[in-house]
Amino acid sequence: MKRNLLLIGLVLGLALLSACGREQSEPTPTAGAEPTEEQVITLEFWYALSGKTGEAVEALVEQFNASHPNIHVNATYQGSYGEIMGKVWNAIYAEQTLPQVAHLGGAPLLGKTGAIVPITDFTEGANGIDRSQIYDALWEYNSAGGQIWSMPFNNSVPVLYYNRDLFAAAGLDPDRPPTTWDEVIEYGQALTQDTDGNGEVDQWGFNTHRDTHWYISAMFLENGAQIVNEEQTEVLYNSPEAVEMLQLWGDMVNKYQIMPPAQHKEAKGDFLAGKLGMLLRSCAGIPSAAEEVTFDLGVAPIPAIAGRDPVEPVGGGSLVIFRSDDQAILDAAWEFVKFMTSPDGSLHLSTHSGYVPIYKDALEWPDLQVYLEEHPLQRVPIEALQYSYAIPVFPALGTSDGALRQAVEKVELGAATPQEALNEAKAVVDKNIAEQQ
Repeated sequence: MKRNLLLIGLVLGLALLSACGREQSEPTPTAGAEPTEEQVITLEFWYALSGKTGEAVEALVEQFNASHPNIHVNATYQGSYGEIMGKVWNAIYAEQTLPQVAHLGGAPLLGKTGAIVPITDFTEGANGIDRSQIYDALWEYNSAGGQIWSMPFNNSVPVLYYNRDLFAAAGLDPDRPPTTWDEVIEYGQALTQDTDGNGEVDQWGFNTHRDTHWYISAMFLENGAQIVNEEQTEVLYNSPEAVEMLQLWGDMVNKYQIMPPAQHKEAKGDFLAGKLGMLLRSCAGIPSAAEEVTFDLGVAPIPAIAGRDPVEPVGGGSLVIFRSDDQAILDAAWEFVKFMTSPDGSLHLSTHSGYVPIYKDALEWPDLQVYLEEHPLQRVPIEALQYSYAIPVFPALGTSDGALRQAVEKVELGAATPQEALNEAKAVVDKNIAEQQ
C-alpha cells in the first residue's frame, strides 16, 4: 500500500514541474576513467524531451558517440516526465531492466529506492567536476535528505511574456514591463479591454500557464511564506503570508478583473493569438513563442513584491545514473553524464532550447554572447538565475502541486476563501505525507 501511494504521489504533477524524494545511499566506488580500447560499452539512455529540444538532446548524444569510440549510447525518448518516471518506477519494483542513465523530473525521489547512485559519488575525485561552478539552487533542486542524487541538466524558471504591441496601444511603455505585482495589476487594468464593444472582455491583461502551483509557490516565497517545515512532516502554506498572496491572486480575477477565472489551459493560446497582454510561463517556451507570435514579443523576470527581490523557482529535469555491479559501466555512464552537462553541453542545449545554462559564468562565454545578440530575450531567464530557488523535495510534493492548483481554482471561482482553500490543501497533503511515513 505504501508503495502504491508513493507511486501515485510521484507521478502526480511530474508532467508540469518535478516531484519529491528522501534519502538512501549505499557505498559506491568513485568513478574512474573511460573504458580501455579493448572495451566497447553500450549504455541505454532514456530521456523526456521532445520536439526541437529533443533533437538537441539527440545531437548531443551523437556528438558523444563520435568522440567516445569505446562507449556507445542508445538514446530513447520515453514520453513526458510523468510517463518516463512511471516506467522507471515500475521497472524498479517489477525488477525489470533499467537503463544505465535516465533524464527525469523529480529525480531525487528515486534516492530512497536504492536504485540510483548519488551523483556526488562521481563529481568528487580525479574524474569529477567543480560543483561550485554550478548554481547552488540547482544542486538543491537535485537533493533530498541531505544527499545530492542527480545532475542538473535542463532547467527553467518562470518569466513574464508580454505583448509589446498591446502595451504600446494601451499607452504603456514596452521597454518598462512590470516588476511588481502592483504594477501587474496596474498594467493589467490598462490591457483588459472590450475591443468590439459587445459588453464582454475579449482582451485580458494577465494570466498564467496551467502550472499554477509553480507560480503561486513563487509568490508565497516572495512574501516570506514557507512551503514545508524543516522536518518535512507538514506543509506550511496556509500561513498568513501565503494566504495574503492567494488573496492577491484571487483579487486579480474577482476584484481587479484582469485575469479570467480558471482559464489557464487556454492562456498560452490566447497569448499567441494576441488576446492576452501578459502571460506567466516557463522560459522553456521562449523560442517557440518567438517563432509563433505575429507581434513584438517581450520577456521580463517574474514580478516581485515592491521592495523585495523576486523568487525564481527552478523547474526542469536532471540526469541519474542507475546502480550496477560493473564499475566499467558506472564509469562510462558518468563519462556520458559529464559530457551532457559540461559547459559545452550546456551551451548547446541552451542555444537550441529555452532552457538556461547551468553554469554561473555562462554570460561570459563568447559563443553564448554571440547567440544572445541574436536572441536577446533568452538573456532574461539567465540573468534571473541570480534569484533562483529550489522548492524543497519532500514526500507528497506531487500531491502538494495538485492540491495547490485546486486551491487556486477554488479561489478564482469563488468556491472558497484563500484561507479555506489553503487549509483544505494542507489537510490533503499532510495526510499523504503521514501515509508515506
